[in-house]
Amino acid sequence: MKRTSQSGVRALLCTALIAGCAGPSANAPNSQKWANSDEDPAAKPANPNKPPPAKTTQEEAAPEKPEAPIMAQKAPPIKKVAVADRADFDKAYQRWEDAKKAGPISQKACSGLAEGFVDAAKHADVAAQAHFNAGSILEDCGQDKEAEAEYQAALAANPKFAPAIANLGELAIKRKDVASARAKFEEAIAADPRGAASAYNNLAVLLFQEGRDGNTAAYKDAISKLRRALAIDSDSMPAYALLALIYYTTAESDRSKLQLAELVCKEANLSNDHFPPIYNTMGLIELRKKNVTGALKHFEKAVELDPRYVEAHLNIGAIGLSSRQYEKAEKSFAAVLKLQPNNIDATIGLGVALRGQKKFDEAETMYKKALELDPRNCAVPYNLGVLYQDYKNDPSNANLKEAQKYYNQYLTCAKTIKRKADDAQRRIKDIDDTFAALEQQKKMEAELKQQQEEMEKQQREMEKQQQQQQQQAPQGEAEKGGDKKEAAADKAEKPKK
Repeated sequence: MKRTSQSGVRALLCTALIAGCAGPSANAPNSQKWANSDEDPAAKPANPNKPPPAKTTQEEAAPEKPEAPIMAQKAPPIKKVAVADRADFDKAYQRWEDAKKAGPISQKACSGLAEGFVDAAKHADVAAQAHFNAGSILEDCGQDKEAEAEYQAALAANPKFAPAIANLGELAIKRKDVASARAKFEEAIAADPRGAASAYNNLAVLLFQEGRDGNTAAYKDAISKLRRALAIDSDSMPAYALLALIYYTTAESDRSKLQLAELVCKEANLSNDHFPPIYNTMGLIELRKKNVTGALKHFEKAVELDPRYVEAHLNIGAIGLSSRQYEKAEKSFAAVLKLQPNNIDATIGLGVALRGQKKFDEAETMYKKALELDPRNCAVPYNLGVLYQDYKNDPSNANLKEAQKYYNQYLTCAKTIKRKADDAQRRIKDIDDTFAALEQQKKMEAELKQQQEEMEKQQREMEKQQQQQQQQAPQGEAEKGGDKKEAAADKAEKPKK
């Protein structure tokens, strides 16, 4: 653990699943996912600026990549140099450090650890830091309201306490109040220009999002903010990770940026080779270079370092789909759903993986769940249409009607992809042609049946006539025989001369 002076770098320890800290958040700015096709192992990585086109195939499309939300880097609990009356603070800090080493912290344990810092806040010299640490722990446990109260208590003790200001900005990001978040980050920088590395990082996050939304000039400003963060803290892994991601993002229009992204990742690994987001970005870089094997290696390393890294799991699953390793993909998407039961990407991806293993009913269940989670997700109706048309056979052909229904839903969806829309229209026509052919066949069968019935009727008439003729024939023979007998009798009765 680093130890710095009060005026030095304050980002000392991070808690799990904090964006840009020891573990990545599902909403971390560097948490990009690779959008792929389950049919094309050489599919391109996602462009973080816009959703990529899905592959058009006869098979089911892999999930489309939604825009990943962003999350600010939360300033972590602080351990200052020795000051007077800090025994309670040191004790609380040691309890927190021991708890982190022991493994995941329960909600009850979080509250107890936070209370230790609140008790230490009775000492004026450490009041701001103590309340801040209590808030940081509570926020890690999802108790944002209580965390905000502790950050405000820290500012009551020291109105210029930049880490608390920055973390209030992070809470604003969670509420999707970007304007308030930006104001807080700028306030934190004004309060401590030489120590607000996390605030610079967070402003860069917001600028990165602006770039993804179309304002590409914001990328340059984001890079400037990240350089300031690295000037304050040369070991800031969040700054390295986002800087590499920006270079990767802009490499689509300037291929030299891909080399810069790779160099930043290598530099980051020299500082800390156990930071999962760096490996995730390195995986994206390898995909851009069409090195799928190398990309998979980096994504798996990210998951090894942090089994809760959602984006790395999704990327592994995507590669599994693209290479038709459906069991591997299923495992990765299931891992995501265990962490985030309502993750739409994993839900659709798992449906594709199950379909690939011929588990059609289970695939249908996952697609229907995805439709419930996000009725506006355009990938879902298309995938359902393919499932019903190609895999859910029904003797009555009701499956084809269902397929048409979902294709039409896709065509009216807000974010269709032209190639997939064309494919959906083709499939609708194919189904119409199928029904027309079935109707024609039905008509022909009816005509054939009618002809057969007519022939059978004629056959019965002929057989009836034959029977009648056969019945009449013995009677005629009998009459002829009687005539002969009478003639013989007459001849016998005549006298002989």
